[in-house]
Order: sequence, then structure tokens, then C-alpha cells
Amino acid sequence: MTIHPDTTTMAELEAVRRRERHAAAVARTAARVASERSLPATLRALAEEILQADGLAGVQVLTNEHSGDQLHMLGVAGFPASGQRAFFSRLLECQRRGARLRMLEVMETGEPVIMPHRYATVMEDPAWEPLREYHRSPEWDAFASLPITVRTRTIGILNVFFTPGTHIDDDGFEFLAAMAEQAGLAIDYASLLEQERHTVQREERQRLARDLHDSVVQQVFSMGMMTQALKVLSEGNRPERMTRIREISTDLEEITASVLQDLRGLVAQLRPSPLTGGGLADAVAKLAATTHRQTGIDVDVHLDDVAASLDAPMAEDLYYVAAEAVHNAIKHAAPDVITIRLERGEPGTLELLIRDHGTDPHPVHPEAGTDSGEGHGLEFMRERVERWHGELTVAPSYNGAGTDVLAVVPHHIVTLEEDA
Repeated sequence: MTIHPDTTTMAELEAVRRRERHAAAVARTAARVASERSLPATLRALAEEILQADGLAGVQVLTNEHSGDQLHMLGVAGFPASGQRAFFSRLLECQRRGARLRMLEVMETGEPVIMPHRYATVMEDPAWEPLREYHRSPEWDAFASLPITVRTRTIGILNVFFTPGTHIDDDGFEFLAAMAEQAGLAIDYASLLEQERHTVQREERQRLARDLHDSVVQQVFSMGMMTQALKVLSEGNRPERMTRIREISTDLEEITASVLQDLRGLVAQLRPSPLTGGGLADAVAKLAATTHRQTGIDVDVHLDDVAASLDAPMAEDLYYVAAEAVHNAIKHAAPDVITIRLERGEPGTLELLIRDHGTDPHPVHPEAGTDSGEGHGLEFMRERVERWHGELTVAPSYNGAGTDVLAVVPHHIVTLEEDA
């Protein structure tokens, strides 16, 4: 007698195997990307991988890591990335209109939720009007929100949007829980890498300080001693001392060249912050004045008073973004005016805009790589912005001439206490 396997059982086994393969792929992606790129890039890649699972229309990854109680959406797939920046301001508006924000309840309780037919509620309830268009496409039905936990601490949320008709069984839910766990590992791993980078930077500065003391300081001391010797030997008219004077002069010349070489190397690595002795406003004002003096280009500066409240590391990164954008404008656009503007944007964000009134947009595509000098400059600007979980865009200005460089970074974003 021939025994035919139950087709339903076979299908279930294949579904389980597919989920296991997918989970392994997500884990590999999280580990690979986290070791090479920033946390936002890691979570974007992770969201894209999770979206490949059966029956999913959209994925969002939110975390408060690196920002205390502030919650940021760093990974999104399925929904337009352009709506990511204003998501929280619109979410708060929904709350003010009476919408119940289950994802924030998950953040507070650490308990996952599954809400069938949530799409209909969002599309029909007037309270969800601020986020209706964002969630309209692709169409979905049920919604699940799972806590992202690291060492018993909830550090984020994984939101999952299911395609219509998708049945969420226990295995499917366990798969999503595993994905939330992977997100937690990726965030934790990226955090550890970031701490390691800071440690390496601190140790490198200490090493440079030791090198400065052991080489330059000692050589300068020797130069002082030789100078004193030359002063003594040159007193009086003593021709017999000329040989010794020439020897010391030769040594002094060699040490001077050595010190100069050492200083050039150390200065390149220990370049002082442009904010030293002043804040962001002073540094940008000096940038504008220097640019005008050297090129004749007028630089209009408009900085919100919030500039004075920024922490030094963020202020320094924003300054270098502005300086690089100004440099690119001078190099490529031949503008007569450049505008630097820093102001509050959407609630919880700061916007730094550098607009040149040049003849043509920069020959720099927003997704340019690293094959050119422009690509490196753009890459460095983006790294500085993404360090603060922000977003950098480069686009033609409103009149099609010149270029807008816009950096949007979270600053005093929504806190859980404010949401309550």
C-alpha cells in the first residue's frame, strides 16, 4: 500500500522551512550591515529583509536607543520613506484627535498587540486623517506591534502591516517575535560598535598626545638648548668657534625640519574644532565672512536661537555639513549669494538648509558613490547627519537653478511622557 503524505502538512512544513531560511537571512543581514554601516542604514536594511516574508505589506522599526526617552523611526519598508520624517508629528496630531496609539502602549508595557482590520479603522476614523495618506498604500488589513527588547529593557518597537487575507497563526507570530529579537540584536550590536568607535577615537587622541610629548616637545627643548649655545658661542670675535657654530646650526636645521614634519602630521590629526572658543553661530559667521573675503560671494546666515542650545558634537557636525555645502557651491555653481539657514522644522526636528543661487544645480547626485571627490564629500555629509538619526537630501532649488542641501535631524522629539 502506498502512503501519500497529507498535502496540508507538507505545505505547513514548507512554510516553516521558508520562515527559518528567511530568519537566517535576516540575521545574516543584520550582522553584516551593522558591522559596516550606521544604525539607520542597518535598520532600513533589516526592515527590507523582514518585508520579504509572506503576507507582509509594510514594516516599521522604531527605537529610543541613543536618545533617552525619545522615539525615532529609523527603519521603514513598504511605505514611502518620504513620510518618515513627519511621521511622529502626524502621529501626535492623530492622538490629539482621539486616536489610540497602541504602539506606544507596547513600548510602555512590553506586551505585543495584534489588531485585525486596523486598515479600515485608519481609513475611516477621522482621528487618523493626518496619517491616512501615508498608510493608504500598499493596502493592508491587520496590524501588529511587537516590543524590541535587549536585556529585559524595551528599546523599540517593530510594527508589521499584513496584506489582506493573511492569517496570523502561532508560527507566524513566533516568526515576527524572532524578527523583533533580531532587530534588538542589530540595535545592540550597532550601539556596541558605536561605543567601540568612540573608545578608539579617545585612545587615538591619547596616543597622539603622547607622541606630541615624546617627540615634538623634547625636540623643541633641544632647539632651545642649541639656541642658547649659539648665543654663547657667537659672543665676542672668536674665529675658532665657527666650526662648532656651523655644527650646531646644521643640527638645529635638521631638528627644525623634523619638528615641522611631526607637527604637520599631528596637526592634521588633531585639528581643533571650528567651534573652539565660540558656538555654532560664531563658527558659521566666520565661515560666511571668510567665504566673502576670499570669493566675493555674499553669504546670508539665518540661525534660530536653538543653535545656542545644541550639544557640541551635533553643532560641529552641522557646521561641517554647512561648510562642505558652501565649498561645493563655490566650486560648481558660481553663485552670487549663498544662504545658510538653521531653524525648527516639523515638531521635534531641526532643519539646516544651504541654498546657493547659482547658475546650475551641483553635478552631485544624491546617491553618488565614492568614486569622485564630490561623492566623498556627500558621503561625509550624510554620515554626519545619520549619526544623529537624521536625513540629508540634495536637490535643485525651487527655481531650478542652484542647489538645496537640506539636513533634517531629530531634536527634542516626542517623548513617551509627552505621548501619555
